[in-house]
Amino acid sequence: MGGGGAAQFDACVASLIPLCKTSEMDTAAKLQASCKATEYVSIPLTAGGAYGPITVAAGPYGAKIDWNQGAGTAYVNPVNTGEIICNPTGIDTFHEPTSVTADLKNTRGLDASLYTVFRPACMKAGEKYPIITWANGTCGYTHGYAILLGTIASYGFVVVASNSTWTATAPTNAVQLRALDYVKALNEDPTSVLYQRLDLARVGAMGHSQGASATVAAAKDARVKAVMLWNAGTSSDKPFVDISGDHDVGAPTISSVKTATDNATMPGAWVYYHQVLETGGTYTGHLVLMEQPDRVWPLPVAWWRWQLLGDLEAKKVFVGADCGLCNHASDVEFGLNSLLQ
Repeated sequence: MGGGGAAQFDACVASLIPLCKTSEMDTAAKLQASCKATEYVSIPLTAGGAYGPITVAAGPYGAKIDWNQGAGTAYVNPVNTGEIICNPTGIDTFHEPTSVTADLKNTRGLDASLYTVFRPACMKAGEKYPIITWANGTCGYTHGYAILLGTIASYGFVVVASNSTWTATAPTNAVQLRALDYVKALNEDPTSVLYQRLDLARVGAMGHSQGASATVAAAKDARVKAVMLWNAGTSSDKPFVDISGDHDVGAPTISSVKTATDNATMPGAWVYYHQVLETGGTYTGHLVLMEQPDRVWPLPVAWWRWQLLGDLEAKKVFVGADCGLCNHASDVEFGLNSLLQ
């Protein structure tokens, strides 16, 4: 769906699917939806019962997923031989509940050499949208991050995700930068829905686990203005947020993430989540962004609005004695280094 005047934009929003359910988005065709809200699968808990199903409302633009993009272009990625361990065995190492594991293993026709673009479903006349390049974690299929990335897009960002599940190891260790080349080409392509819709001067990079390590490398590129590091990496060549929590891989502590951020040479923040689900999994805290996206999506939306759009209201989520992340120690702990205050 394209953009236009206010009436056309409002009509577009009114036409979006009121509620998309990930349990029904079990094929590539169904995944390419335009949604006002999304419900994701319930997650069984070891104490009994389940977390969810939870509904996450989209932002004002709605969310659209364009799956398996870039075929036949110069931006197709190599496929890493390491990816062959991901399905059927690699994902099992987290020991998450069977239903959750099975849902992630349903690849929905994913092509690891291509991209998935999460974008505003409805776009306003004259607006251009910042770009965020995303890298999956090891054996993390793109649809597992769809609630988080789609919700970010629904607030006026274009998130271009490589479908690779091995993003920091050659030959697939440049997928985020190749993704930026790809969306630049879309911005210049009159046949693309993103034609002249992208703000190429406002670019962020973000990734999970191995993808966070890839993001640290991508941050060296001059196009990237700021980064978010989910569950790996402690610093960057650009302003950054380092995100971890209880039961994470490597058992990082609040002290360790705070110290690393305080010692960084770039402006940085750290966020450490508590209240991690008890699923019986080995490292459930490593998967908060996938299993509890309702908790975490406001963090990247605020970060990117501050860093890429200069939004001073969004800055208040991070800065000030009464900041949005402050004074919630039972749920999440947070801090800034001296360079970001």
